[in-house]
Amino acid sequence: MNHSDTLLLLCSACLLTSTATAGQWELKTDLKYTDGARSDNTTYDSSGDFDKRKVKQKRKSELETLLTYTVESTLPELEYIGRVGHLFKRTKDRDLQLKDDGSLKKDKTRTEFERITYAGLGLRYDTGKVLGADRWILKARYDRYLHVSYGANQLHEDAKARSGDLKGYEWSVEAKGEYSTHWPGIYLHPFVEYKQERLNLWHDDKRDNIQEAEMEQQYETGLFLSWLTPYDGWELTTGPFWQRELDAERADDETNWIWDDDERWIAQLKLEYEAPMPGFELELAVEQHLNGGDKGERRYNLELSYEF
Repeated sequence: MNHSDTLLLLCSACLLTSTATAGQWELKTDLKYTDGARSDNTTYDSSGDFDKRKVKQKRKSELETLLTYTVESTLPELEYIGRVGHLFKRTKDRDLQLKDDGSLKKDKTRTEFERITYAGLGLRYDTGKVLGADRWILKARYDRYLHVSYGANQLHEDAKARSGDLKGYEWSVEAKGEYSTHWPGIYLHPFVEYKQERLNLWHDDKRDNIQEAEMEQQYETGLFLSWLTPYDGWELTTGPFWQRELDAERADDETNWIWDDDERWIAQLKLEYEAPMPGFELELAVEQHLNGGDKGERRYNLELSYEF
């Protein structure tokens, strides 16, 4: 762990070990499953003869556990947040190359694992009544990846193993509004968010070479509609949002990033429950990619949180 990692961990620990009367603890568990879109592409050579056919699909599972501690600043609208968490990702990467008759030529299918331990700092600011809203909430956070462990196993015949440790970070800024309407219990929530993730160059222990550094930038904006149902504690939210994702790689001997750009519209439906006794909350959400490179991809999300 380098000096900046140690400093960030100490800053997070200072918030997380403050006296219990000074702030609010929250333990959150987030489970996601993504059923990736299936692609089936056939290419032909210059003479029009069959070249190759590729079939690909990814199915991802993620489990994240996050402990936060929130304290108020001298301004009651501003809160500081210490964050410590662990994220486990599992991806079943199906990658087939078929012959002209549909028989199998190569099978590069494998299962990838990624374990991320991180610590970070964040802030939350309630602007109050601005731009005609009941309120706007501004959020920002920075998470340093203290350790990232990556590996690929359950390899099929033509797949190659990979394994190594790396470092990185992720940060984001977000603004979300809340507008009441003429209908009781109905609210509008416009939002905009920017997020960036960076993973450094790393050594592949299986093949004894240096793997590319990676960067991802993501822009999101949308408008959700929420309904406070007649049932105590239950809220239903739905709406579309636009997402632009830019992915880049850079090899050890390169100075410029190689970018891949994709845009899509995503539909979301979310059901939230807040228990009558303060502390417990539950979220169930489904997202569907309506267009873009991952058209047809669907994500299911279950989130449980407890404040104490």
